[in-house]
Amino acid sequence: MTFAERITRLSKFDRVVGIVSLGLVGLILLTVLLGDRVGVLVYRAGPLGEGARSTSRILMEFSEPMQRDSVEPLFSTEPELEGSVSWSGNTFVFQPSQPIPPGTDIRVSLARGAVAQSGRVVLSEYRFDFSVRVPRVAFLYPANGTPQNIWVADTANPGNATQLTFSPSGIYDFAVSPDGSQIVFAENNSNNGTRDLKLLTLETGALEQITNCLDASCNTPVWRPDGAQIAYERVELNSDLAEQGIGSSPTRIWTLDLTSRPVQTRPLFSDLQLLGHSPQYSANGERIAMYDTGMGAILINDLTDGSLTAIPTRSGTSGALSPDGTRLAYTEIVLADNAGAYSYLRLANLDNNDVTNISDPPQEIDDQRAVWRPDGRVMAIARRDQSINRGYQIYILDPLTQEIQQITTDNRYTNMFFAYDPTGRYLAVHRFPELDEFGQPNMNGLPEIWMLDTETLQMTMLAENGFLPRWMP
Repeated sequence: MTFAERITRLSKFDRVVGIVSLGLVGLILLTVLLGDRVGVLVYRAGPLGEGARSTSRILMEFSEPMQRDSVEPLFSTEPELEGSVSWSGNTFVFQPSQPIPPGTDIRVSLARGAVAQSGRVVLSEYRFDFSVRVPRVAFLYPANGTPQNIWVADTANPGNATQLTFSPSGIYDFAVSPDGSQIVFAENNSNNGTRDLKLLTLETGALEQITNCLDASCNTPVWRPDGAQIAYERVELNSDLAEQGIGSSPTRIWTLDLTSRPVQTRPLFSDLQLLGHSPQYSANGERIAMYDTGMGAILINDLTDGSLTAIPTRSGTSGALSPDGTRLAYTEIVLADNAGAYSYLRLANLDNNDVTNISDPPQEIDDQRAVWRPDGRVMAIARRDQSINRGYQIYILDPLTQEIQQITTDNRYTNMFFAYDPTGRYLAVHRFPELDEFGQPNMNGLPEIWMLDTETLQMTMLAENGFLPRWMP
């Protein structure tokens, strides 16, 4: 049988398959002859547009595994940003070393020539742009009623806060993730008095319960700076032992590992005799501090080697760890000649255990709160000069030179809670009007949320009847 006769005997389907196969072979031969005209592609990049945060990472996902050393030299930003590079699979990740100022326009470029593990290359330059948005401030509202939920104020449009959560039982407290993409909050259970932690992803609205505190109160969450772990307070209620006169257990610190699903939780210390509340991480993630009521001391756990340092104090708070984790500012209580009590600031060097006084105990000065600026050079403190001021005012203190500058002056207000934004320029402040406009005690006063520019000293009220402000970068 001739070749032509064989062809005529093939079914229509066989002939179609043959034609398609010949076409594919032809395309392969053409690709080989002409070379790779497409190359490696960037599938996904971000952030894009106006949605970037001051703490946003720059991402580029490639279509195939790359020779990583070939990518970094070809990456650039305009204006130039300093930072570190890491990889997650095929995704290049650039983390700026400093928060990007709000309002900054960034152009990201990847020059041609990056090489994949297959030998294919990125054939053309890839560019994208983004702008850093003005940060927002989240807070709890209303202070004088229930249920309390998380609201968000736009610092560029003050007085127009929007509701973020809609819990019917109310939220006890919350914390914003370091990159501003998630919020963890402790939600009250009105049926049995317990609290559980839930995780809200802001971009998608996804809500996930990450603790199962059936007979416990789980609250006061704080993020580890890398966003992979949360520390929180846990109190076992021991409801089944109430008839025996046994009450709740002491507060202990537990942690949540967010890198696994389901989320894993465990005590921070395997030794259950170690107690603590008010946890806080240093900004480099190397140390965590808490207050142990039983010991009457602040405990600092070095997470790099597991060592513990105890700093005795009667203040009942965990103080303020410096961003690099080497220093701790904390308050100590003293009794005055008139039997009154006031507190002053001390500074502990955790590398050599040296402790010095920041403020002078004999003076009639009461220092209550210290917050480090993100660069670690100065602190904002709440101070009341008992001979002059009624409420607490905010001062900027250089712990090395002892230079101090008062930055709030309205004696009608007391300023007790405040937090720096990632850039270190602004403070979100929880203020309370102790006096009315006539200088009389304000019986109907409500707490207020303000933003303070520490450079110009301009103050802007963001919301009334709110408390516990947190920055959303």
